[in-house]
Amino acid sequence: MAISNAVPGFKASVDGLHFTNTWPSEPDIVIDAGPLGRVPIGDASNGLCGGMVYTVMDVFSAGLPPIPDTQAPAQGSALFNYIVSRLFASFDIPAGVLTYYEWMNTPDHDTGIWFVTRRGVSWKTIMEEWPKIKADIDGGMLSPLGLVTVYSTDPTMMGHNHQVLAYAYDLDDANHLTLHLYDPNTAPPGADDVHLTLDLSNPTHTSPITHNVNIGRDIRGFFRTKYVFNDPATLEPTTPLPSNALYVRHSVPGPLTPGQVVPAQVVMQNLGGTTWTAAGSNPFRLGAQHPQDNSTWGLNRVDVPHDVAPGDEVTFDFSITAPTTPGTYAFQWRMVQELVTWFGDFTADVPIVVAPVLRTMSTSVAPSPVPFRRPVMVTVTATDAASGAALSGTVTIDGVQRGVTGTPFSLTVPAHRIRAADGTWEWVPVVPTGEVLVPGYRPGTITFEVDA
Repeated sequence: MAISNAVPGFKASVDGLHFTNTWPSEPDIVIDAGPLGRVPIGDASNGLCGGMVYTVMDVFSAGLPPIPDTQAPAQGSALFNYIVSRLFASFDIPAGVLTYYEWMNTPDHDTGIWFVTRRGVSWKTIMEEWPKIKADIDGGMLSPLGLVTVYSTDPTMMGHNHQVLAYAYDLDDANHLTLHLYDPNTAPPGADDVHLTLDLSNPTHTSPITHNVNIGRDIRGFFRTKYVFNDPATLEPTTPLPSNALYVRHSVPGPLTPGQVVPAQVVMQNLGGTTWTAAGSNPFRLGAQHPQDNSTWGLNRVDVPHDVAPGDEVTFDFSITAPTTPGTYAFQWRMVQELVTWFGDFTADVPIVVAPVLRTMSTSVAPSPVPFRRPVMVTVTATDAASGAALSGTVTIDGVQRGVTGTPFSLTVPAHRIRAADGTWEWVPVVPTGEVLVPGYRPGTITFEVDA
C-alpha cells in the first residue's frame, strides 16, 4: 500500500538556509578520527554541508524564524562560527567518522559464502537506516542523512561524501521510496524539488539510487546521523530583518522585436518581518534594476497584487514593451519600499535580444535548367516575397560569393562519372547550392535545375 508523510510546517525553500554551500577558501578543517588519526576533510570552500544541515535543524526545532541571510556569512561572523561548530557536531567524532569510513569500504551488495555474510551498503541503507528515517518523519522530526558517495579505503576521501536533511517520503505500491531533501548545495529556487529514489525490494543486491542532489556523484547509500539539539538563540540576527526578499524565479520570452509587447513574470518571497503592502505613502513594489530605476521595458515599477505576509511568495505578472532600437538589454528587478529602501535579492540578470523581424524573399535563376560541364552566364534575381519589389544583394554559390543579383556571372556546374547497371559510364551533375543575402531579409535559397 502506498504511503506518504512529511514533517509538518517544513519547507526547504523557506526553512533551509537561503544561501548555498559555497565559501571562500579557508584553512583546512581537520577532525580527530580516533584510530584513523587526524583526517583532513577539506577547507570551507569544499563545503560545510553538515553544519548547514544541523543549523537548519536547530533553528526549526527551536521554533525560531528562518535565518534571513541570503549571502553566505563572512569568516569569523557569529553565523559562520556556528555553522562550523555544527559541522564538527555532525561528524559525531569519532563514532560518526568511523561510520563513514566503514560504509566507504563496504561493497554495495552483500558478500560472503555459506553462513558468513557481510552486509552491503544497500542492505544497511534499506534494512537498518530507512526504518530510523521513517520513524523520524512519522514522529514529526527532521532526519539528517550522511550520503556515502565514495568506495575507498582512503580516509582522506571522506570529504567527498555529503550531508542532507530528509523531511518527507513517498513509498509507492512497487516499493519504490522517494525521500524529499533539503540540500545545502541547491539554491532556494530549486530547493523544494530535491529528492532521491531507490527500490527497497531487494536489499541484498545493489540498489541504484537516482537523485538530483547537487553533488555530481552517485550516491551509494545513506545513514541517519546522530543529531543532538543545540540552542541557536545566540545567532545574529535571531529575528527577521524588517524587510528582506528572496528571488524565486522569473519568466520572460526572447528574443523580441522592436516595440513588441509580451507578458513577464517575477516571483519573490517575503523573508522579512514586515508585510508588503501596496497602499500607504511607502508602498512595496518590484523595481527595475541594471541600471536602477530604468524604464527600458516601458515601466520601472510593478505594484504588489495583494498584501504579502512574512514567509509568503508573491507572483508579479506584468507586460513589458521592447525598446524600439535593436540591441541586447538587461531584464532585472528588486524589491523596494518607496522612499525607504531597496532590499533583498536581485532577480537573475537576463540579457534579452531585441532584433527586427527578417522579411522573406523569392529567388529565381536564368537560364533554367542550367547545363553542366561547361561555363554558362547565369543571372540570379531576388524579390520581396510580399510586394514583389526587386532586391539588391550578394549571391553565394557553395559558400563562395560569386556575384550580385541582377548581374550575369559565369557558372560551371561540375559532374562526376558513375558506372551504370549495364556497365556503361555516364556523367552525373553535382548540383550547386546557392543563397542570396540581403540586409533585413532571411537568406534566400537558390534552387538550380540542371539540364541532364
